Amino acid sequence: MFQISYFRESDQVWHRGNASLGGLLTHVLQGQDTNVTIRQLEPLQDPESWAITESHLKLYLNQFSGFVQLVHKERGVAFPLTIRCFLGCELPSDGSQARVFFKVAVNGSSFVSFQPETALWVAGPQAHSKVVTYTLQKLNDNNRTRYELLEFLQDTCVQYVQEHIIAKNVKGSQAGRSYASLILGVLVGSLIIAGVAVGIFLCTGGRRC
Repeated sequence: MFQISYFRESDQVWHRGNASLGGLLTHVLQGQDTNVTIRQLEPLQDPESWAITESHLKLYLNQFSGFVQLVHKERGVAFPLTIRCFLGCELPSDGSQARVFFKVAVNGSSFVSFQPETALWVAGPQAHSKVVTYTLQKLNDNNRTRYELLEFLQDTCVQYVQEHIIAKNVKGSQAGRSYASLILGVLVGSLIIAGVAVGIFLCTGGRRC
């Protein structure tokens, strides 16, 4: 899953993103400010359940933008600002252990990433600042952005990919597969990204960090 949010100003943002599985693009989103379009590219959910999913994702994007506006007011962040979030899992063809990842970049530079071996967030190679230190503290103090993320990446994501591979090998097609885990992944991924946004943008007691 991939999300990129480009803030020209604190109150002007363009969102783009997608989710894919085994090279198959399954979801896309794009739009400016609150006018965001999110589409499932195949009929994975019925219209009623998809409407709920779509509303949750739009709410998350609105909250994400709100965090940026807050930090601008409290800390004077320089614009333009581009935030990229990239997460998922990969199953090697040789049957070795799955690789899971969650990376966040700010303005083209590595910011923070998740280390599944220790369930800890670490700074990017060149990310050394009070904002990074504060972000890591918030992320690593939160069980949700540590252990729930680890469970999602190592269990939900990997299990779904494994089921996808088995179904494809047995049936020779993608018909009849359950996309419940993938939809869950989109939602959980969005909530975890929101946790990252909280770590980056929320202020402590109105003080500048």
